[in-house]
Amino acid sequence: MTSGEICCPAAVFGMLYSSCDCGPAREDRTIRRQRSGIPFVPPTCPQVRKRLNMNEKIEKLGAFISSQAEAHPGRTAQMLAAAYDIVGMQAAHFPSGSYTRSREYLQSYTARLLAKLLRDPARSAVVNIFMPSEIFCALDMPIMAPEALAAYVVNTASERVFIDRAEEGGAPDTFCSFHKVLTGMAETGVMKRPAMVASTSLACDANQLTFRHLASLWNVPHAMIDVPQSADEDAVAYVAGQLRGMARTAEECAGARLNPDRLKACVARSAEQIRNFRTYLRRRSQVHFPESLTPEMLNIACNHLYLGTEAGLAYSRLLLEDVSRAPRRTSEKRIVWMHVLPNWQETIKDLFQGRDNHRVEIVASDLAVSALIDMDPDHPYESMARRLVSDSFNGPGSRRIGAALELAKSMEADGILIFCQWGCKQTQGIALAAKRTFEEAGIPALVLDGDGCDRANGGAEQIVTRANAFIEQLEEQS
Repeated sequence: MTSGEICCPAAVFGMLYSSCDCGPAREDRTIRRQRSGIPFVPPTCPQVRKRLNMNEKIEKLGAFISSQAEAHPGRTAQMLAAAYDIVGMQAAHFPSGSYTRSREYLQSYTARLLAKLLRDPARSAVVNIFMPSEIFCALDMPIMAPEALAAYVVNTASERVFIDRAEEGGAPDTFCSFHKVLTGMAETGVMKRPAMVASTSLACDANQLTFRHLASLWNVPHAMIDVPQSADEDAVAYVAGQLRGMARTAEECAGARLNPDRLKACVARSAEQIRNFRTYLRRRSQVHFPESLTPEMLNIACNHLYLGTEAGLAYSRLLLEDVSRAPRRTSEKRIVWMHVLPNWQETIKDLFQGRDNHRVEIVASDLAVSALIDMDPDHPYESMARRLVSDSFNGPGSRRIGAALELAKSMEADGILIFCQWGCKQTQGIALAAKRTFEEAGIPALVLDGDGCDRANGGAEQIVTRANAFIEQLEEQS
């Protein structure tokens, strides 16, 4: 295992078994999928495992965690935390060379943060990915989002026990898999009670249900920020007022007063971090900087969950150094990716990974750059509010489509890949309109259905086949 494989920590345990739908505990779920017409092949089939490049060591840990989660949730949390601690240490002290220094840095930080929160989340906040992070940063309250946690859990091959638990508790099969993983972890007791829950109405239908349910389950305060679809100054003032109210709730949960100067310092870090990332994008458009799907997931975390943190700012500075050393672009095809990335699927990663890969590379994802606006430290609440209402995922789908098109043009992309995450009605709803808009603008587009955190919905072989055909189409047009 390399430190680049941050979501494969189970390999350190040398385990050799598979967690899948073949077992009796998964029979009902498999039957439901068959009846619904969802194609599914158990990942324990040797031929399928070979095609998916699934690591048998990871599968064994996944099976063991799954067997422990219900009866021994505390033990399960400790196992996951230990695995992520090892991954964080490896990325920090024994880098593999597969990824750049900036990626190794944020991989280490993320893995260790998740380990810490799995062990003791008592002073943390569980949030949705669009929630402004600076208030929590100023209060020294670490935050965790479903997307971050589930991306790690699926790569320990243990997501299914938590998804099944969420569905047994009433979550629809078509609900967002990221949210089902967190819900199942909370319901089994693997994810213990945080200090509070905070969410926004922005973008995701699941936000309205998941966070309200979790707050009730944990019996903790729930701050919900209503984000208008308009981006005018009245909307900014409305959201800023709600953020001030949330800050008071966070103060009570943290048992500390929010220092205005600390909040301004956090927003100042956000401002520099955003400027750095915009500079990175300008440089990135002209260089060859191939990596796998994981780095773009790290960019998403950086520009949402880590805004205002010292780690987020340090990452953005390292990223600028890394991209400044990258060689000039040559003949490789350049892809803009829309939405989350299925970074657990080795066959998908193989299409884009490797510094010697001069065939295709992902140059940006729309979720990572959805709100890179200027921030004013002297008006922290208004700045955070403006970032929310200005986010390209807020409002009508045409706003997000237009932003993705402009991103593709600025990055000089050859094509756009629209990834329809299982259960994400927002992306599914705009996919065909987006494809039509991009192609009318002269940029080929591909719509792919998949799942970033549930192997049963992954469809890796089909995704690879279609993505390869799309890349060949781009190559033929050059």
